[in-house]
Amino acid sequence: MACNCHYFVCYFLQIRWTVMKKIFLAIVSSVSGLLLILGLFFPGTFLDRIRLYILDWAIIVGAIALAIAVINLLSVHWNKVFTNEKRDYASPFFIVGFVTVLLIGILLGPNHQFFVNLTSTTIITVEASLLAVLALTLSLASFRFFTRKQNLLAIVFGISTVIFLLLSSGILSLGGKIPLLRSLNNALNSLPIAGSTGILIGISLGAILTSIRIIIGFDRPYNRK
Repeated sequence: MACNCHYFVCYFLQIRWTVMKKIFLAIVSSVSGLLLILGLFFPGTFLDRIRLYILDWAIIVGAIALAIAVINLLSVHWNKVFTNEKRDYASPFFIVGFVTVLLIGILLGPNHQFFVNLTSTTIITVEASLLAVLALTLSLASFRFFTRKQNLLAIVFGISTVIFLLLSSGILSLGGKIPLLRSLNNALNSLPIAGSTGILIGISLGAILTSIRIIIGFDRPYNRK
């Protein structure tokens, strides 16, 4: 009987600690977000100094989180090299490349031209690979979109895709000396700007709504398991 009472007490304390921890994290997140917003609206005041102080701590915490993420990434690839069940033959190349770039950066310094060229080449190679995968993914998604939906929206999407491809290829710029083609080219070049502006407005509204939900406490991304 005493063991059961001790078990229920421990279970109750564990639940209470979990609830208190969630409440504490929600309060810290809400207060920090409100102080950041108030610091933006009242520059040069005490609230602005608090905002800068919070941002400095956020940079420190972000740097520590980045170091932990890098160590975790290396440990995952290290386990893939020496594990027979989930062995990945690309992991040794990743580890060797990461250690090589890290040692060169430590020995030569981050401002050395050779290190800058090496990191730039690595980043450009990775970005080119990601863009190639993105192009294939978008092509497949467009093909599926046209096969499944054959309506006015699909026609408008197809026409805009062809126009953007022509603008990116530079074919229309060959007729820059002709006034009509030059005016048409200028009008068409304004369309991607309008599209990107709409995307930025949507991203801004989504970020604002997400921030408000986190400040209020509805969303808690810091408490996910």
